[in-house]
Amino acid sequence: MEKSEKKSFSRTLIKIAGAALLVLAVWLMLSDKPLEGLENTFGGHENEIVFEDGLTVTFIDVGQGDSALVVCDDSTMLIDGGEPGREDDVMRVLRSAGIRKLDCVVATHPHSDHIGTLSAVIDGFKPSKLYMPYIPDEYVPELRCYDTMMYEVQDEGTEIVNPSAGDEFMLGSARFTVLGPCAADSEDINNMSLVMRLDYGESSFLFTGDAGYGEETGILSSGADIDCDVLKAGHHGSSDSSCESFLSAVTPDYCVISVGADNDYGHPGKKFISRILEYTDKIYRTDYCGNIIMASDGKKITVSFES
Repeated sequence: MEKSEKKSFSRTLIKIAGAALLVLAVWLMLSDKPLEGLENTFGGHENEIVFEDGLTVTFIDVGQGDSALVVCDDSTMLIDGGEPGREDDVMRVLRSAGIRKLDCVVATHPHSDHIGTLSAVIDGFKPSKLYMPYIPDEYVPELRCYDTMMYEVQDEGTEIVNPSAGDEFMLGSARFTVLGPCAADSEDINNMSLVMRLDYGESSFLFTGDAGYGEETGILSSGADIDCDVLKAGHHGSSDSSCESFLSAVTPDYCVISVGADNDYGHPGKKFISRILEYTDKIYRTDYCGNIIMASDGKKITVSFES
């Protein structure tokens, strides 16, 4: 084969390989399966949970559910607790932090994958306050875990706080701002989720519960500042959460998806992954990473994992 023919043949092979990679990429984006294998989603290393001075947010792996422990200046908050049966996962993280009593607990909304362990948490760690959205009785689902949670609240004398959009409260030197619920669609429990922004120095986190498009639109219409460093993906990365206009206002540097392995819902959705990749490739999933620990000194956020 002549030199010129060899070069032409090599260029043809390169083009074919490039086309194959492009086809593979498109297939991954359009596949009906949840997107996997994204950079940064596998964790890459493991560390024991270390709670240092400053702010630490631990997104706890509770399977197909939500739970996050926030520690700042020896003040402590648990946001949601996962399904019933995940008590050991939550308790282990709390004990690892040396916590004997929580300052407060947040129940973003009364679905079992968010409040399932909170009765045990309230019984064991005696929080002074329970933050939860006001939801009319007729919309509260009939759940045993909700009833037992409310029983423990009454038994322990825990104060129930129903915050409104615009309310602020402190956890140590970290400030929480309540952004929702403020959706017009009040029959959708997900869109009644308590949505909060956490600010510590120059670091910011957005906790969204299971808020979907309706709640996101209400928050955007309110004019609230939602630009944040870390986004806890709404509704486990569902395709009907984190709409384009919402993400363009958040502009996250990091995204955390609290999700169970091989879940029946197809979370995270391929449409959500496609949207979030426009803003960051620092995407961390509890089903791949285990517990995701984000620590901030008020300027820099560091990320580690613990399985």
